[in-house]
Amino acid sequence: MVQIVSSKSTSTVAQSYSVRSQQKGQGNIMNGENGSHSRLETILRFELKRKSFYSLRQQSLAFADVPVSGLVASQRQSGGHDQDILIHLQSSLERQDAKCDDWRLLIRLHGIGNLFEIIKGQLDRYARLEDLSGLMKDSYAFVENIKSFPEKIPALEATIRSLLSQTVECTMFLRECSGHGFGERLAHGGWTDRQINGFTQSFTALKQSLETGTSIQTALVCFRLDENVNKLLDAQALLKLGPADMDDATRSECLPDTRMDILAEIFAWASMPTNKGNVYWLHGFPGAGKSTIATSIANIFRDLRRLGAFTFFTRGMAARNDPALLIRTLAYQLGEFDHRIGSAIARVVEEVPSIRQAPLRWQFQKLLVEPFASIQDCLREGPILVVIDALDECGQTGAREELLRILASECPRLPPTIRIFITSRAERDIRHAFSTPPHISIREIDIKSPTNEKDVQTYIHHRMVDIRLQNEWLDLSSDWPGKARTDSLALRASGLFIWAYTACLYIEKGQDPEERLSQLVHTALYADAEAALDGIYVTALESAGRWDDVAFATDFREIMGLVIVAENPLTADTIDLLNTNMVGRKRRPCLHTIQHLGTVLQWEEDKPICVMHPSFEDFITERRRCGSDAWFIDRPAHHLRAARLCIARLGKVLKKNVCGLKLSASGWKEALPEDIVYPARYWVDHLCKSQTHSEEGVVEEIYSFLCSHFLHWIEVMTVMRKARQTIGLMTRLKEWVDTHYVDHEALCTFAKDAVRFCQAYTHVYEQHPLLVYQSALPFTPTATTVFQTFKDDPELPIVAGGFREHWSPLLIEFGRPGRNVVAISCSSDGQYIASTNTRSIFVWDSISGELVTKPMLAGKSDFTVIAFSPNNHHIASGESDGTVRLWDALCGERVGGALEQHSGPVYSLAFSSDASMLVSASKDQTIVVWDANDGSMVHAPLTGHEKTILSLAFSPVEMRFASGSRDRSIRIWDASVGEEALPPITHRGGGVTSLVYTPDGNKIISGFRRPYHSPLVFTGHHSDIFSIAISPCGTLLASASKDTTVRLWDISTGTELSHLVRQHRLPVRVVTFSHDGKRIVTGSHDATVRVWDVESVGSMGATRLHKGLVSHLAFSADGTRIVSGGLDKMVRVWCAESGQALIEPLRLEREVSVVAFDDHDGGRVRILAADKDGAVFAWDMGTREPLMATPADHPNGYATLEVGRLVLEGRWVVDKTTDDGLSLLPNMSPAKARASYENKIAIGLANGSIVILRFPGS
Repeated sequence: MVQIVSSKSTSTVAQSYSVRSQQKGQGNIMNGENGSHSRLETILRFELKRKSFYSLRQQSLAFADVPVSGLVASQRQSGGHDQDILIHLQSSLERQDAKCDDWRLLIRLHGIGNLFEIIKGQLDRYARLEDLSGLMKDSYAFVENIKSFPEKIPALEATIRSLLSQTVECTMFLRECSGHGFGERLAHGGWTDRQINGFTQSFTALKQSLETGTSIQTALVCFRLDENVNKLLDAQALLKLGPADMDDATRSECLPDTRMDILAEIFAWASMPTNKGNVYWLHGFPGAGKSTIATSIANIFRDLRRLGAFTFFTRGMAARNDPALLIRTLAYQLGEFDHRIGSAIARVVEEVPSIRQAPLRWQFQKLLVEPFASIQDCLREGPILVVIDALDECGQTGAREELLRILASECPRLPPTIRIFITSRAERDIRHAFSTPPHISIREIDIKSPTNEKDVQTYIHHRMVDIRLQNEWLDLSSDWPGKARTDSLALRASGLFIWAYTACLYIEKGQDPEERLSQLVHTALYADAEAALDGIYVTALESAGRWDDVAFATDFREIMGLVIVAENPLTADTIDLLNTNMVGRKRRPCLHTIQHLGTVLQWEEDKPICVMHPSFEDFITERRRCGSDAWFIDRPAHHLRAARLCIARLGKVLKKNVCGLKLSASGWKEALPEDIVYPARYWVDHLCKSQTHSEEGVVEEIYSFLCSHFLHWIEVMTVMRKARQTIGLMTRLKEWVDTHYVDHEALCTFAKDAVRFCQAYTHVYEQHPLLVYQSALPFTPTATTVFQTFKDDPELPIVAGGFREHWSPLLIEFGRPGRNVVAISCSSDGQYIASTNTRSIFVWDSISGELVTKPMLAGKSDFTVIAFSPNNHHIASGESDGTVRLWDALCGERVGGALEQHSGPVYSLAFSSDASMLVSASKDQTIVVWDANDGSMVHAPLTGHEKTILSLAFSPVEMRFASGSRDRSIRIWDASVGEEALPPITHRGGGVTSLVYTPDGNKIISGFRRPYHSPLVFTGHHSDIFSIAISPCGTLLASASKDTTVRLWDISTGTELSHLVRQHRLPVRVVTFSHDGKRIVTGSHDATVRVWDVESVGSMGATRLHKGLVSHLAFSADGTRIVSGGLDKMVRVWCAESGQALIEPLRLEREVSVVAFDDHDGGRVRILAADKDGAVFAWDMGTREPLMATPADHPNGYATLEVGRLVLEGRWVVDKTTDDGLSLLPNMSPAKARASYENKIAIGLANGSIVILRFPGS
């Protein structure tokens, strides 16, 4: 609710209504600065929420003693230009008080007394909408006579609640009309008239309901949405965001008459425009009631249809404690809340499928800022509340750093109507992020304040009444436990609601409530809040079981340990199934122990089990606080135990095709039980969170599991639709093994191969779980541990001769066809790669190769060079007309205007290490130092070079940079003063095409156009060097050349690592290292960007058997041989079983078009071929001698008699007799020729390779 105040505005809201304000010369409707209206809404929510008006009466007697007129008096004290109206209103109410003491009591009992009085005061001051004002007042006239009809009250509760909610909404609307709202004064057009008509109809119906005593169903009229807009929400697109599940109907609200001051303040902040900003942070001690307040305020705004999103983090639930999920979850809920927002977000999801992998800052911009900016009426539609509860349970301190930075700095970019309410503990990182931004209002819950203590007393009294009623057979007095003992409990609570909750639960769970109550009230007072929490938990645990019983204590620790460290809450059945896999002693059902722990655990027989409150988890995992070894839960030790339980469970249940699937391109629908899903997803997480690795057998358990079930595990992860997560999980496992078990060579090798396997074939097996066997494994390099471990399965397809022997150094390739890649740059965190083909700049995900933002388009001139800023916020571009531009790296928009100074093409760019300066160099022989923040020139252009400047490099440790030019010189500059710091360095090797500093800043390495003899020069390329890069550790140098190769060098010795040469099809323009030095990224004139593994020595694909495209293939009549022809003018013959060549290549003078065998008559076998001009050739298969051939010998006439049943449909190998999919080809060179015979298919590729696949069966 808002306060209506006087104003000197004389504009009308709707011409159809009379203007009573002319009598007083006042016309504006709302002020919005006074927050007293917010108390009305809390009463709306909490007084009318009660199911029993009788119990409400019992709790409201004291409240009813306050004079009605006192409510207005409190407003009068604030003074202001409307004080005269308040005085007049107070005197009127005092006269009414004298006559209506009885009805005043009843109204308060039903939670609308305060609301009626303030609304009445507001309506008396309405000057613009007299008819609507009168109608609203008439709707409340029932209060004068409600005492006469008490039997109608229960039946009309819904109507009363609707009336209150409608009044709140209407006053918000009137405030916007007055110009005192979030936006400018609403225009007086058709839209305004429709809203007034809607409110009028609603109040008319509500009034009729109250007068007749008949409850009605009426929809809340909300001026936030234009009902004439009718658009369908693309729900499927929103679901692609992967939001967290935030369904939890068990969250509790504040009791009536509690938390009124805090809720009033929050409601006032959320519903009225203020200068305090659009974020409100409520923090307090654990157990102070923050989440209950968050749920209450969320439900208030849900009733008003103004709750845009409600998210709450849960420490022990992976799906609700990941910082990466928050923005996507908010976007999803807001999209469901408002179809206009949803449509805008859906467009983003469709345009950028990789939005889930995008950085949080970019997600915030694209999923929140831009959709709201696209809604023109957003500022006139009133507040929308977003609630984020328990932010401190969102990941670990380091993991949520970026999220906190965004909330602290980016929220002002949202419309002021978006009100973000956050609750959390005052953790150091959260406090640091939120304490200074001016747009964040901060309040701490003062657990020692009289108001808070009274609220705790009220809560305890309410719970004691419930406990007394539950124990009807006990001789408990009607006022049990009495005010003195209630106050005694409240005193020991130290202001903590969680203490009060746990204590009441402890009393309730006992056989004799009186006995447990007496135990608690005779406990000594606690020194502070933490001691109070510890004390109640000690009391609860001491009464839970027989701690001198070793079996009970052991069961408690094992079960509680799993509950505490579980990444997601587990059911009792799953806990039991996990525990049964540990041998050595008898296992008892966990519920046998859990049944004694109802005070500290939340559980039902078939529901997940979790701790009642995070504060209990804090208590039991800190030895100092819990005190007893019987209770203490050592997290790392229990993580290790959980990992071993998960591995053992998987070892027992995993098998090939565990769900009985049929391989199909149409997907699958099967689901898995929790006792498979949980261990499959989290066994690696538990391992990596353990810190004790001395237990015998752990390493062998891991190795044995991988050797038996690695492929089964991938299958299960794919069934769960988490195939992509296998890469990250195996990478974490490899790092953990390398750290703790580096001496176990077999495990280290397997883990390394497992990472490469997932990197190479996730794109295959994510299409179907069975493809891990039917496609991924057959194409795995034959020398790898993974292939050798699983190759003997007789049901697997076989690639004749193996696809390759070792892993390819090429990890991923991506690009846009049609233009050369002229420049690339990597983000400093290694997540993104930017590339340009002169007309567009693309930003790619370095792992998946997907575009993460829309292309940045060039204007009239081409891009010549790009550079990522060290802070990853911007990409700088240089253009052929001399222009330099800055782009937002993650939304693709230009930042500021063009930086214009150069008169020729810009060929090099470099940022300072702190991203504060950008240096550009040009064909015009000048260098410009720019302020990267505002785009201004720091110095006048730097001169000295006599020819085009081709390269720049900024020192990583100081404000110096180097420049290299076609004039064969290298110059060192001081960026801070704009002068040369050292004399020029001149070389005989030609123009300096590339420069790079070593990581320590002590050396500069340069690339030249031509080699020359010097002991410091690395030679090996056969043409110009376009680009060089140094690994972050400073030990390796990579060079990219016009000769199509990328070469790696040992800097310390100057020797080339010839076994690590990487190659493109055309000249390589640029090369750079990833941030961790494990990968190199190259861009080429062949229009591709490639990411390479630094250490791999294998070939890029199948052995090239032809030197060009394979144009045709044919099987022999018995299927044992294959003949191939290619654009390299050669005909070759292969063994269909081994893939080995059977004869030396047969050469033609023109490209081969068609080939065949003539072996159907049982006589001499001929090899036939025709070139692209139609000339026919023949050879004797036995002697390889040429034979006379005529046009009648054309290969087309000698097709294999038995047509093969296997065909290639896209990348799928399909049995056309059954339409069954048999395999899916991994990413490889395009297929250009194919032939099949029975259970074999031969595929010729564009790069000259031939793949022969043989499937089980005849």
